[in-house]
Amino acid sequence: MKKTRLLTQLGLLTTAPLALATQVNVNHLAPFADTLEGTAVSINVNGSEVLNGVQFLQSSGYLELAGAGVAPGETTLEVFAPPGAGTAAISATVDLAADTNYSVTAIGDGVNQPLALLPLVDTQMTPSEGNFMIRVIHAAPFAADINDTAASIRTDEGDVVNGLGSVLFGQDSGYFELPAGNYDLNVSTADGSVRLIDIAPLDLPAGAIVNMFATGDGVNQPVGAYAVFGDGSAAVLALEAAVMPDPTRVNVAHLAPFAADLGDTAVSIDVNGSEVLTGVEFKQASGYLTLADDGSAPGNTLLEVFAPPGADDPAITAEVNLEAETDYTVLAVGDGANQPLSLLPLIDDNSAPAAGNAKIRIVHGAPFAATAADTAVSIRTDAGDLVNGLTGVEFGDQSGYFELPANTYDLNVSTPDGATRLIDLAPVTLNDGDVVTVIAIGDGVNQDLGFFALFGDGSSTALPTEGPFTTMNQGLNGAWVSPDVDSQGFMVEVYPDIDFIFVAWYAFDTTFPDMDETAVVGDPNQRWLTASGTYSGTSAELTLFNSSGGIFNQSNTMTETTEAGTLRLDFNDCSTATATYSIDGSGLSGILNLQRVSDANVAFCQSISE
Repeated sequence: MKKTRLLTQLGLLTTAPLALATQVNVNHLAPFADTLEGTAVSINVNGSEVLNGVQFLQSSGYLELAGAGVAPGETTLEVFAPPGAGTAAISATVDLAADTNYSVTAIGDGVNQPLALLPLVDTQMTPSEGNFMIRVIHAAPFAADINDTAASIRTDEGDVVNGLGSVLFGQDSGYFELPAGNYDLNVSTADGSVRLIDIAPLDLPAGAIVNMFATGDGVNQPVGAYAVFGDGSAAVLALEAAVMPDPTRVNVAHLAPFAADLGDTAVSIDVNGSEVLTGVEFKQASGYLTLADDGSAPGNTLLEVFAPPGADDPAITAEVNLEAETDYTVLAVGDGANQPLSLLPLIDDNSAPAAGNAKIRIVHGAPFAATAADTAVSIRTDAGDLVNGLTGVEFGDQSGYFELPANTYDLNVSTPDGATRLIDLAPVTLNDGDVVTVIAIGDGVNQDLGFFALFGDGSSTALPTEGPFTTMNQGLNGAWVSPDVDSQGFMVEVYPDIDFIFVAWYAFDTTFPDMDETAVVGDPNQRWLTASGTYSGTSAELTLFNSSGGIFNQSNTMTETTEAGTLRLDFNDCSTATATYSIDGSGLSGILNLQRVSDANVAFCQSISE
């Protein structure tokens, strides 16, 4: 926040003048007209005009009324509005002492509070070392009942300053000292619940003397703050920009797959008995609708969905207690067969994630089974890893928000054990700062299973899914490893023109070699096998081969390749596979889960697999 350094900038480090005299500083703080020109006045002292054309938020500076040692005594002050009027609008007689400084301030608006002159004796003392001296004056006639003008002076942290917890119009605090420094002050209601005047931060230097006035009535002239300094100069204090309340908004998304034809899914939506949307179809959302923008809470709000639009009776009804300054998403879910039609309300958090991250929330809105337990799913990467521990997620459940590093993700919805992939999301890029809710949708009968995304700005879109992986292709070529086995894996080469696949399997022996065995290259227990054969679709039944008898970097040695067992490869998609093996005469058999070493070929594989 930019700090206002009025005192330093104006050079107002001086205290009251050193020369003895009786002086008066006249301040015009009476907001009796709605234009500054309309507030213009002239001011007489003892029948003689001394000021003319003085407007609201102007001061005379110190005017000398008598020299050193002379007491002016009974002095008549008159304010004429407009200047030179025949009758004074405000008149007061003040008994002025010798060698004293006074402030006389015109206050009141003539409606809430009467026009009056407020005389105050100004200090001629110097603050203690390292301190400044301040006096706070309530000159803001914003209420007709004097008790309703009660205000507190607080820091922006809410602390009451110098016990000023209930100051009425026309009252002042008297002078008090505070340590020099930066202060962020405000004028609030007596209980501190409502901030009335928010003053921008001030640097208040050591030795300064300042009279701080609350000003304005909020009707003719806005409320604000005005400062008169120890040398008689004055300035309007800058205010902090008003903080507007956040609206209460709701984003309604139609994700209820109750009909096979999109046109037949059309609904209308009422809020508190008034239609706000009509003709909304499956996989459409309203964007944020503002229900309150003044900081108030809508409270109990009736939401009704009519199918078809304008039907006599709602198909879905829900009453939601909506809080102030909050964003909501309300999802219409269910298909009316497997799962009942209902409204699922969610509280949105559209605050920014940490730098470099995206913020995501996942919702299960896909009614593909009749019992909640049968709808249970897991959310996984295409490599099979759980996302944020999300397994056993049932219809109607949601993850809450969590953050992920900005990146491209290839996700899917699978059965809880990950064995069967139900919805395969195409790779999606989450950008730095994104806030997104991803919803699993469809019932697999009326409407296909898929994904729908709602973004923090209220926009939405259906997310593309990957087509079914039906046959091997050259996009599978490259290195594959099992995450459960260290430094062992497969090199795969697919020849789609002849439906042929070649695999090299790099592994180790079943036991460590004798300590006296050595090898010039590598380790004595290193082993490798090959497999090759034709494939059908996404599976290949291959013969394992063991090659032996060769010498490193020699072509004229006798080598022998013999059958060593069987290897079956099953590719789930372009990123994951399983290898089922049996090695003859060894008793070795089992299943390895495989994943790519690099995702460089995944997009290519997906592009040619459909």
